[in-house]
Amino acid sequence: MRKPILTVLAAALLLAPASAFAQTTTTPAAKSATTMPATTMPAATTKTAMPGTMKGMMVNVNTATSADLVKIPGVSAKIAAEIIKNRPYKNVAELVKKVKGIGPKNVKKMEAMLSF
Repeated sequence: MRKPILTVLAAALLLAPASAFAQTTTTPAAKSATTMPATTMPAATTKTAMPGTMKGMMVNVNTATSADLVKIPGVSAKIAAEIIKNRPYKNVAELVKKVKGIGPKNVKKMEAMLSF
């Protein structure tokens, strides 16, 4: 006569050491707890918080400091010095004309942030 499968499984469970079950049931939970960050920021917050840039801010090229000018995309310390040296500017076209290092392609990146 064959023993029912449940009887065999029950006997195996009773005879198996408790540590064998503890490893298989607690290990995945422990791994997920250690790999998950304690807090997560919403995607919208990480996209709008851009340290080191002045996204959404206007910079007056006639009054800005060198530190403010360098925060504009495409403006290096050397270009910032050139901007300050050749002030004042009436518009973007005059900025491109007076400042060596700012061309039509560069000015497109920074145009939205510039005021005169």
